[in-house]
Amino acid sequence: MAVGQAMCTGGDHPTNAQGVTLCHRCATELEADLRDAPFVWKDIQTTGARLDVGAASVGSSGHKAPRPAANLDALDKAQTLRVILGGWASQLPQLHPANDPVKTALWLITQMPEIRKQPWAGDLKQELREALNACRWATDRAADRISLGECSTECPGIMTAIVGGRVAKCRLCGAVDNVRARQQWIIAEAWHVATFLPNVVRALSGAGHAKVDIGKADVWVHRGKLEPVACDVATRRSLYTAADVLATYLATPTGRKEVAPRKQVALAS
Repeated sequence: MAVGQAMCTGGDHPTNAQGVTLCHRCATELEADLRDAPFVWKDIQTTGARLDVGAASVGSSGHKAPRPAANLDALDKAQTLRVILGGWASQLPQLHPANDPVKTALWLITQMPEIRKQPWAGDLKQELREALNACRWATDRAADRISLGECSTECPGIMTAIVGGRVAKCRLCGAVDNVRARQQWIIAEAWHVATFLPNVVRALSGAGHAKVDIGKADVWVHRGKLEPVACDVATRRSLYTAADVLATYLATPTGRKEVAPRKQVALAS
């Protein structure tokens, strides 16, 4: 290391740049966390308000015990995230959004050149990462999860994500992936594979991709909304594809409601 070269406040390595306290790699990681903060905030607010679909607890009598009106642990984690974002934003001289974690996180991204000059830049990076992970953990424990298939050819772990979440994670190796991209890949792999209707329904509902049961699917068939692609000669039973069943589901009121929030989040980003 050159004599007098500044060390990065985000880790034990040089900044490799003049006049900054945060190296390019750490600055990139901080910006990624700030971009993810609005989505984490949305998830933790849903969990805190008990709007998630986590299972109710069961009392000693065998009956479902009423859950508290709010998840206090999640709300505590959300408040910590709010304080960290607002507190560090207030260290900058520029006027920043007040009491709005989403707007504050997005505003901080625009201030990255200034943040990289501050002696506290590394502290912001560390505290934000810890707060985001705490929120994710609180959300993970409360929400239902969907399976997104095997991690990779190198890792036998299973990718999972919370229902409605945007990031999938392998519990074995820790790798992450985009939920929507992975869902599209899974369906594409078996897009035109024809099988019996119960098999398709179980695959889609079991993985959490569509809230459909065989009864609803049978109604679609009866009403002509879902048509078979072939017939199994040996059993004389109709065959269907995941593509057709999913398309039919997404055309229903329930399916449209499930897609709408994801579009709104995408537009907000």
